[in-house]
Amino acid sequence: MIEGADSVASSPTDRDRVRWPSGEARAWTRRLLADASGSILAVVAYGSAVREVESSADLDLLFVFEGDAPELDPPPSDVDLRGYARDDVEALLAGGHDVLGWALRFGVVLRQRDGWWDGLASRWRDRLPLPSESAADERAGRALRISRELEAAGDADAAEEQRLVALTQRARARLIRAGVFPGSRPELPRQLRAIGDAELARDLSEAIGRRVA
Repeated sequence: MIEGADSVASSPTDRDRVRWPSGEARAWTRRLLADASGSILAVVAYGSAVREVESSADLDLLFVFEGDAPELDPPPSDVDLRGYARDDVEALLAGGHDVLGWALRFGVVLRQRDGWWDGLASRWRDRLPLPSESAADERAGRALRISRELEAAGDADAAEEQRLVALTQRARARLIRAGVFPGSRPELPRQLRAIGDAELARDLSEAIGRRVA
């Protein structure tokens, strides 16, 4: 670990575990990490970009801050950035927040101050609730409605993207009901087959294949 004057720790080894979707995404993230002092307590990569899967289309990042939210340069289109206030994090985790829970369970911490993220993980990792299955069901239904509207409007590509979102959320809801913490999108078909839902696994696999083709 590299210690700076502001007691911020950064791990090049962990950064090497990230699958960068583009050089622009990597350069932007490096600038964020170089400036991740002040109000930022932790920067964490999560999602398929840090999992052992064949490919990932984008990079999911979250940061936790204290005080006022920092003003950051807009990320490139292949970086999905989310920020959470320190005072809200533990209540969100207790409520089954899917992004924070997933990041604690599977994410890669890229930078943290005074071991803050490690401390959070040590308190929560063994008692994380499953994400909300009803929230996943609602997202699936909303995405399916949007997909049908886009298809009716003649936008086939956008309709297919929303269908993929709907299938992903259906898969998450199915796994949660089975007591399984959902992995990243490319991992979901394998998890579905493990609980005996071969049909949904096939539908999702085919949709993922069409997106990357």
